[in-house]
Amino acid sequence: MNLGEKILSDLVVALIELYPNIEVETTKNKLSTVLSEYYIQKVKLGEVHPDLEDKIQLFISAKRLEGLSSITLDNYLLELSMFADVVKKKTEDIATADIRMYLSQDGSLKMSTIRKKLSVLKSLFSWLASEEYIKRDPTTKLKAPKDEYRLPKALSIEELEMLREACETVIQRALLEVLYATGCRLSEVYGLNIADIRIGAH
Repeated sequence: MNLGEKILSDLVVALIELYPNIEVETTKNKLSTVLSEYYIQKVKLGEVHPDLEDKIQLFISAKRLEGLSSITLDNYLLELSMFADVVKKKTEDIATADIRMYLSQDGSLKMSTIRKKLSVLKSLFSWLASEEYIKRDPTTKLKAPKDEYRLPKALSIEELEMLREACETVIQRALLEVLYATGCRLSEVYGLNIADIRIGAH
């Protein structure tokens, strides 16, 4: 029994369970006619869905024609292959929740890494929607995570002394001391006027 006959048989059995009085031969003939117009491929449990795999290849080909570099294309393909390996669904069946699940599955990922992955997925699904391969873009509602706030690193005593010794003029030393003592930005110190300085102020 080939795959088409197996599917037809399974469908008929399922319909008989739902509708015991169904005309089996008539139903079987009708289904056979409908199925003959389609190419059907069985997806094994745990495998990447061939539809998603095909759409990724189409996307990569389109981006290659747009002139993207081979390095960028390789990065796209790597990211999308990892996604397809986790979300084993037909492209049009992929929902926003699937993408959220994929992006949040590894709690150790940095925000910058998640942002990169989401950017690639947005590019894929936006292209699929524009080419009308899918009816809606599941990434539309997803926003890129904010940058991680990093505290500024302070100079060690040894580093400060090295900078002091490197000063060649009194003005350089004065600027260094102002920067270190006040925590001002370089642009703020550069914009200082004599009138801004209150000698002897506490």
